[in-house]
Amino acid sequence: MIDLEILKTLSEAAGISSCEEAVCSQLETYMQPYVDCVIHDGLGSVIGIKGDDETGPKTMLATHADEVGFFVKEIEASGTLRLMPVGSWWTHMLLGHDFNVITQDGRKIKGFIGSPATHGMPSEQRAKTLAMEAIYLDLGVADKKEAEALGIRIGDMVVPDTNFRVMNNPNYLAGKAFDNRASCAVGLYVLERLKGKKHVPLSFACTVQEEPGLRGARTSTDLMHPELAFAIDTTLAGDTPANANSCKLGGGVVISMLDSNTVYHRGLIRYVEKVCKEQGIPYQYAVFNGGGTDSGNIHKSFEGIVNMTLSIPIRYMHTNQSIIHKQDLEACVDLLTYILCTMDQQTFDMICA
Repeated sequence: MIDLEILKTLSEAAGISSCEEAVCSQLETYMQPYVDCVIHDGLGSVIGIKGDDETGPKTMLATHADEVGFFVKEIEASGTLRLMPVGSWWTHMLLGHDFNVITQDGRKIKGFIGSPATHGMPSEQRAKTLAMEAIYLDLGVADKKEAEALGIRIGDMVVPDTNFRVMNNPNYLAGKAFDNRASCAVGLYVLERLKGKKHVPLSFACTVQEEPGLRGARTSTDLMHPELAFAIDTTLAGDTPANANSCKLGGGVVISMLDSNTVYHRGLIRYVEKVCKEQGIPYQYAVFNGGGTDSGNIHKSFEGIVNMTLSIPIRYMHTNQSIIHKQDLEACVDLLTYILCTMDQQTFDMICA
C-alpha cells in the first residue's frame, strides 16, 4: 500500500522552476529515514544516497520536483498582475481558475485569472484562444498600492490553488503538480520498500528546473556519475473524449520508447519488458515525439549513460488539476523495487551487450 498523505503533501506544495526550495525540503525530510546521506547539487536538486558500498552498477533514479506556473511580471496600476509562464500552458485552460501568489516570506495571496465578458462577444472572438500576453491575475484589490501592501513583488511565484482529493472511484486521484510530484512520491515509496534489503548502489535525485530545460538532471548526473539511470515522469493518457492514444489510467507503468529529446536504450527497454512479464507487473507503451524528461540530459552525460524513462499516465497535464491512477503508481514502485534488488553486474553487462 502507498501512503497517499505523502502524495497529497507534495502535490499541494508550491514550487515552480527555480523556486523548488519548499518541495525539496519536504522531499529531504521524507527520504532521510531511508538513505545513508543527503547531498545537494549547485542548482538545488536534493539527492539521497543509499548503499553506496553495495555491488552492482551505480544506479540513479531521477524525478523532477518543479511544477509549471508563473512569475509575477508586472503589477499594473489597477492592481492586477501580468504573468510570465514557466513551463507550457494553454490559455484556454486558465480563465477563471484560482491561483496563489507566494510572497517572499511564504504567504499565499489568493486571486484568479480574469477573462473577457462573454455577453455580447462576437462569434469570431469566441472561437479564438487568448494570447498568453492577455492573461492577468485579479486579486480583488483597488489599485497597485493595495497589491503591494499585500507583500506582492515582481518575480513572485504564482501556482494553482488546488487541493488533492480522492475521486469517486478511490483509485483515481486528482490534484495539481502531479507532473512530477507523483513520480517524486514513487521514488519515496521505493526507498521505503528497499529498507532492510540488498540492492545496487543507489542515488535518488529530486531534480530542479526540468520544465524550462532539464537543468537539474544535468547537474545531478554530473555529481553522481551513474552507470544506469531511470527518469520517472508522467506521460499523456489518451483515455478521454479530448485525447486519444495508447496510454490509459490503470493500464500500468508506461515504458517510453522515445520522445523529443531521447531515443531510449533498446537493451534496457527489452530487459524491463521481460521483468514486467515475469513478475506480472502491468505495463504499457508511449511512443511520442513531443515533450521530454530528465533522460534528455542524463543519457548524453559523460561517455553515455544507459538510461530510460518510466512514466505514470496522467490526464490533463499542465493544467490546474490532473488525474492519475493509484495502481499505476504501485506498478511503477513494484517494477523499480524489483530491478534495484536484483540488478547485478552480469545483468547490466547483458543489457549493454
